[in-house]
Parts: sequence; structure tokens; C-alpha cells
Amino acid sequence: MAVAAITGDIGAGKSTVSKLLAEKFSCPLLNADLIAAELWHDEKVKNIFISRWGEKILDTSGNIIKSEISRRIFFDPDEYKFCNSILHPLIIKDLGVRSEELGVKSKNIFLEIPLLFEAGVPDFVEKIIYVAADFEIRARRCFIQRGWSVDELKRRESFLLPREKKISLSGYVIENNDGLEELKKELRILIPNS
Repeated sequence: MAVAAITGDIGAGKSTVSKLLAEKFSCPLLNADLIAAELWHDEKVKNIFISRWGEKILDTSGNIIKSEISRRIFFDPDEYKFCNSILHPLIIKDLGVRSEELGVKSKNIFLEIPLLFEAGVPDFVEKIIYVAADFEIRARRCFIQRGWSVDELKRRESFLLPREKKISLSGYVIENNDGLEELKKELRILIPNS
């Protein structure tokens, strides 16, 4: 079984690349963000954060309010580290278990892990694909898709490892500055016969 992790810049198109690769190779795709979303509903995990930040992080149904979490972690490096110290080990463990289960049926598995380097590259990841795009393009995408200002994008990126460092640690780099057809061409160059 070969496990490839897909990571990259915020707004670079990691999800698009992940889906294209998984479809092309008919391989399972696991998404760390979806696992994180599941964890926010886990009572043990939820209680850790309620103990830290109080019930103001809950809506009237008792669910975590994502914007309340973002407001805390993207304005305070200590809270960012705390949040990641709880979630990252659980996400990586879950990805490992699911990869092992899927490995029985599939020879290749793709993992979309936005914070791969920040969480620590797991031992079971064999290849790393980094999706990059110019800042102006990513800023435009983040504004359209998420409503973020340029300052919001810069603030969130300030919590991450420098992009140059992450690129240097990656086996493959895909530039996603143009449209979908150009991205597909880039993937064909990276992975012949795709």
C-alpha cells in the first residue's frame, strides 16, 4: 500500500487536486478536515474545549460554533497551539487507522492534510504532494469562497510554517495558478498517463 499526503498553501486548491488524483487512480481519499469536523462532535473532545473556553463556544443546540473557535485560535498563538495539541494527534491516529483498513482493499490511498507539516508527518505517509499558488490568486479564491480579506489570509498563514520550508520537504509540487484544464495538464506532467 502506498500512502500519499496532499498539502499546500491556503486557497491553492488542495481539495481539487485531491479529488482529481483520487478519481484518476480510483483510490480512496481521506480528508483531515472532515475528521476534525467529526471530532468537534465527540463529547470528550468538546468537553476539553468547553473546560478551556467556556460554554460561549456552543450554540443553543450544544454544538461547537466554528467561528468562536476561529476567533480564539487565530488571534492567540497559545490557543492555536493548545487546539492543535488536542486535535492533531487524534486526526493523525484516525488517518492511520482508516488508511490501514483501506489498505487491505486498495494499493494507493490519498490523504488531504492541510496542516501536514505543522501536525508532523506521520510515519505511514510515503509521498508528499504540495499544492502551491501565487498569493494574489489564493487571496482572490479565499475572498470568493470564504469571504476572507487579505489580512485574514495573512493572519492565518502567520500561524503556519513558512511555505518555502514546506515546499522543500515535499516530493512533488503542483502549481495551481491557472484554470482546471491547466491543473490537469500539470498533473499529467507530474504523473504520466494521468
